[in-house]
Amino acid sequence: MVFREKKMTEGRYMHYTEDIGDVCIFISMSEAFCVEASSCSGLKPNSIYFIGHGFGIYNIVDTTIHHFQAPEGAPTSFKDPYWLPPSRI
Repeated sequence: MVFREKKMTEGRYMHYTEDIGDVCIFISMSEAFCVEASSCSGLKPNSIYFIGHGFGIYNIVDTTIHHFQAPEGAPTSFKDPYWLPPSRI
């Protein structure tokens, strides 16, 4: 479930959403972060990229999951399942 924070005069309010627009959320063993899909070629908007117990993409709008398959000969589990946030060099 994804919740969007809305600031109101009474304080902050969290409400359920099925649309995060052009945003991708990356979840792993480290701190979660967001990236605009249009800023990186190949990212799917309205999606959650996950790594840890599985490795794939969850589409929030149509509730589908795409699991990535490891190439032949590659390890099937990750010792340190972390996404690296983008940075400018």
